[in-house]
Amino acid sequence: LYVSHNPISDDGMALISEALKHNTSLTLLGVEKCGLSVKGAISISEVIMGNSSLEKLWIGWSEIGDDGISAIAGALGNSKISVLGVGWCGITLTGARVLAAALSSNHTIRELHLSGNPITVEGALLIVKAAVHNTVCHVVEINNEYKNDEVKMMMNILEERMRRDKQKVAIETGKAAKSLSPW
Repeated sequence: LYVSHNPISDDGMALISEALKHNTSLTLLGVEKCGLSVKGAISISEVIMGNSSLEKLWIGWSEIGDDGISAIAGALGNSKISVLGVGWCGITLTGARVLAAALSSNHTIRELHLSGNPITVEGALLIVKAAVHNTVCHVVEINNEYKNDEVKMMMNILEERMRRDKQKVAIETGKAAKSLSPW
């Protein structure tokens, strides 16, 4: 369900949430630029907890802030979400801490998109360390100003993991590994 760029607001998200809580076929929920705040994020967290098939969640350009990402992070535990897009959502160091803790225990998130959030260098480091600890995460997208040497080193580990996993898939499927690009 992709309804991004529509004025859904928190009340509309609550209605959508009720309809999707027990859905078993929805794999994508895109609600970017829909006028969501913390209340909308709480509705989304209810979808995550009740929906057994959701794999990709795009919430970007919403005013969910630290409280909203806390609600979403709290719902990630047993989810199947592999891509989480929360760019430009007003997430600070506080939210980065909560998200890093969730990422450490979640083993389905492969991509985390956080650009445009004022998470600070400390928050970026917490996130990439958690992503490295999480054995399946390959991509963490953050603002360049938060990429100090330590953050860059951790991101290089993620990139190497992605290359290695793509080569493993190529070998398992009989494709030539040299033809695969990490991009």
